[in-house]
Amino acid sequence: MRILVASKFFYPRGGLERVMFDEIEALEGAGHEVLHFSARHPLNLPSPYERYFAPYLEIGSGSGLGAADKIRAIVRMFRNRAASKRFGDMLDDTHPDIVHVHGIHRQLSPSILLEAAKRSIPVVHTLHDYHLICPADVMLRAGEVPCLPRACHRVNCTAAIRNRCTRGSLAASAIAAAELSFQRITQVYDRTVTRFISPSRFLAELMAEGGWTRTPIDVIPPGATARPTRPGGHGGYALYAGRLSPEKGIEVFLSAAREAQVPAVVAGDGPLSESLRTMFPEARFTGHVSAAEVDRLLGEALVAVVPSVSLENAPLGVLEAMAAGVPVIASRVGGVPELVEDGTTGFLVAPGDTSGLAAALARVASEAGLRETLGGAGRARVTERFTAERHLAGLLDTYAQATGERS
Repeated sequence: MRILVASKFFYPRGGLERVMFDEIEALEGAGHEVLHFSARHPLNLPSPYERYFAPYLEIGSGSGLGAADKIRAIVRMFRNRAASKRFGDMLDDTHPDIVHVHGIHRQLSPSILLEAAKRSIPVVHTLHDYHLICPADVMLRAGEVPCLPRACHRVNCTAAIRNRCTRGSLAASAIAAAELSFQRITQVYDRTVTRFISPSRFLAELMAEGGWTRTPIDVIPPGATARPTRPGGHGGYALYAGRLSPEKGIEVFLSAAREAQVPAVVAGDGPLSESLRTMFPEARFTGHVSAAEVDRLLGEALVAVVPSVSLENAPLGVLEAMAAGVPVIASRVGGVPELVEDGTTGFLVAPGDTSGLAAALARVASEAGLRETLGGAGRARVTERFTAERHLAGLLDTYAQATGERS
């Protein structure tokens, strides 16, 4: 099968891109041909198809764009003619059997999907966040608390403006709300996407609640590779690995580690890096590290902590810790309970509950037998339910259904 994978970035930027590149590797390993389409970002990895890539304009804060380029970037969020033209040319030149898109909003826009629809090419869309029901993507009201029940409705997204949900900015929130309302009114996703993929039942149910009932949604959890052994937590610390941003709850984790008197290691970087280092000088901050270094840190950790206050979908950090046989303490949010069995593979605590997290940390740190039991159960759960092979099989089944529906 010839599969065209499209995403706005073609470099390891975050969890979305990690899933995408893992899928590309698995598909190619299974004998399929994978083509690439993206925006022409300066950090992109090499691709034989980069001649088709769309022009890139940074639309975030601190972009340094002039007024004309800012307007051009905003217009492209709604309809990106340059990306559509290049995407159409690529479709005509390469004739893929299916198009699989990941994060295309804002930089590429769903207008590229119209080109696939014109040529009767089925489209599969993986949902990595809440963009199709939340202008700010993360379901955090005012960027602080989970937005449940949802404040924004199917077309009316003015609540996101009132609450300044996008970067705390009235202007950015208004633009994001207008963009989502525009896509819902024009029904571009409804008219072009053959099947959605959701990594969790939680997100699939929120999508249905938000009015996405016409297009089938296949729940395909991410996959991980279980490891037969681990060093056994000889480092003596609790590990957080990920982005250092407010919704991730790192301050809650570090406060709980201080209360439980458990050494804490923080692997990653982000906007909170400097303030956290000042507030918690006893913690060890590694900064950004490679995937191999995260693996090493996991191997020596007593426990992995995922303390998010946002509605995590299906965080890879949870599965990777379980695959390594490391107990997990995570917030009971979003799709996390679909991965972690409370009391069996780890512990679930209420988001923002410093005392509850501290109690769980103290218990896991002090009981070697408990760590071994939880870690072994987590590794077994990955082997049974969350393997890379099962993920690939689910992906190929969705492709088969999508191509059959459009044949």
